[in-house]
Amino acid sequence: MSNHQTMRICSALFLSVLLLGCLLVSPEAQSTELQERLRLAAENYEQVITEQLASPGQRSYPDWLVLAQAYLSANNKDAALAALQQAGTHASSNLQQAQVALLTAKVYGILFRDTRHAISYLQQAEQLLGSSDNFAARQLYSEILTNFAQAHNQLGDLTQARHFASQSLTLALELEDPVKELAARIMLGRLALQNNHFQHAYNQLQQALVLADKLGDTEARASIHFRLGMAFRKIDEHTLALDHMQHAAALYQRLKNLSSYSYVLVYIAETYLEDPEGINQAEQHLLDALAISQQIDDVMRTAIIKQSLGRASRLRGDSSQAAHYYSEALQQFRQIGAQTYVQESALALAELSMLQQQFQQSRQIIAELSPGMDKAANYLQARYFSLSAQLAEQKQDWQQAYQLNQNASKLQFAELTATTTEKLKVLKGNLSLSNTQHDNHAQLLARQTALSEQLRYWQLAAGLFMLLAAVAAGLIIWQRRRHRQLESVRMAFLLSRSWSRFCERLQQDNRHKQPLQLIAIALTDSLKLKLNQGEETLRQPVQALMQKLTMPELSACCINSDVLWLGFRTSSEQATHYSQQLAADIRQALAPLQADSQLISLQLDVGQLLGARWQAHDLTALREALWLSWKLASLADDSLHYWQLHLRSEQPRPCEWHSSNIRLDMINAMQLGVLVLTLNQQTLPADLSVQLVADFGETRQP
Repeated sequence: MSNHQTMRICSALFLSVLLLGCLLVSPEAQSTELQERLRLAAENYEQVITEQLASPGQRSYPDWLVLAQAYLSANNKDAALAALQQAGTHASSNLQQAQVALLTAKVYGILFRDTRHAISYLQQAEQLLGSSDNFAARQLYSEILTNFAQAHNQLGDLTQARHFASQSLTLALELEDPVKELAARIMLGRLALQNNHFQHAYNQLQQALVLADKLGDTEARASIHFRLGMAFRKIDEHTLALDHMQHAAALYQRLKNLSSYSYVLVYIAETYLEDPEGINQAEQHLLDALAISQQIDDVMRTAIIKQSLGRASRLRGDSSQAAHYYSEALQQFRQIGAQTYVQESALALAELSMLQQQFQQSRQIIAELSPGMDKAANYLQARYFSLSAQLAEQKQDWQQAYQLNQNASKLQFAELTATTTEKLKVLKGNLSLSNTQHDNHAQLLARQTALSEQLRYWQLAAGLFMLLAAVAAGLIIWQRRRHRQLESVRMAFLLSRSWSRFCERLQQDNRHKQPLQLIAIALTDSLKLKLNQGEETLRQPVQALMQKLTMPELSACCINSDVLWLGFRTSSEQATHYSQQLAADIRQALAPLQADSQLISLQLDVGQLLGARWQAHDLTALREALWLSWKLASLADDSLHYWQLHLRSEQPRPCEWHSSNIRLDMINAMQLGVLVLTLNQQTLPADLSVQLVADFGETRQP
């Protein structure tokens, strides 16, 4: 070989080595290497943390960033922020500062659940990138856009979320970056799923699944299977939904991603709740998820689980426990600013309050939700309008109720139409695929005809549904109006004009299997109010309130000596609940009078006090129980605005009620411990009545 040829070969080798070296140190190569290290840190965070902490040398900017990602995946908030602070110190360019800001946004969004703080860091990252058009900056900007979409989704602004997710996908496709494309498609699938756009969600998630398999991204595969499970659950394909969700749960468990694993358990439980026989199984999954979320101190997951536990308790018939879970979930969602979940929990609590006839609480929740409902998902808006319509009917505002029912029906019809359209698109897509595989014109024509018939059938069914919905809404409004009218007639019958008639009605009530509870409600200074403002001013609001009472257990009621007396055939606990509710309603009704007086309520179990064979005239003796209880309460406490008194007996018929001195008999029974008086759930001491005995003795002396 000649010297000339040797020189040419050496020059070529030198140029190749130089070119390879340039490629290895180029920003694109460095960016790709860092992205791979970050991905491995997310999947194998324990190994990465151990290796980084064992390394004796000084850490560089990429080392600190990778360590922060590992701590983020390990749910270690403080360590992640400390590592990011070090990464920021070592950052030498706007691109690196933007990477630090993005990862800081993830820490605040994922671990602290502070969405608004996370958005401020995303905006900082966006400003640092400016209008830079190099490859690494555009890659990072695609990821920033996806995180913007996630943050706005958390805040319940689905329009903004879709805008950012679409921008991210467009940029990822331009860059031909499969990792960023995967993240954008998963986000778009999630957003489509939230608005029940099943076909769009299914298409995005299927394409994402192909990318995840190609990239070997186990975390993404788990997320996609989870979302596919949610999609099938929404169209009532519960078996397919459970298959996908259990697959996702196994993948998250293998990755030791406890936060996501607990989240999947919640939706597996929600799927079991679709079957009345699956409540116990669902609750077990939810309690397992709750233990995990509390272990890793994940407020968002804990709140989601409590919301589902509320639904399980409600389906089991435990309204009190359901309200407790819903209230705790709502408080935690508000704390972290998760607006969509705030709306969902608030509506669930309002619906539960409506079932318990706590209308004021339902109205308060609806009023608080009103400002942001126009940006909520369609299914939440439909629930909001439906509940608002029921509250309007309760107030007998029939025009408003009709309008709200129309709004709810339109949204429900839109949901049904969207679901039907998506199913038809699936049928049409399957038909098109079949046509490409089978070149048979007659079969194609038959399938097209069948599809057209199906389309016409679904359109007819949708139209019929809308008509039936409108007719049903009209019938419901008519029935409820009729029910209100009948209730008014019933109350006119139950409201007695005299004490004797009141007692007779209580005795004639044939529901003798239920104990009779007598409730007396009075104002301490009713005489002063009548002197200052007139008797009718005091009587009218109370009588208006009585006309609206809908308790089916109410036997009779009357107003005697400025005391409102009511008889209920119900348990002692339910009567206590009614007593508190009535007292609150009366205070509200009398609020315009600006009366600063104490309200007194007394509950008496007639069967306990008078014995099983009491007669109508025996009830008159119980009026003395009110005056004695009132006096004893005034000796015990005069600072509260509401005295809830309950006089109960430890043995049947503790007094001789026909005695000429019934008050003294009652005082003796109290001192013996046979009669017990409670004030606001606190038992009054038996010796409190000693002073009354002394006073009584003095008045008897000549």
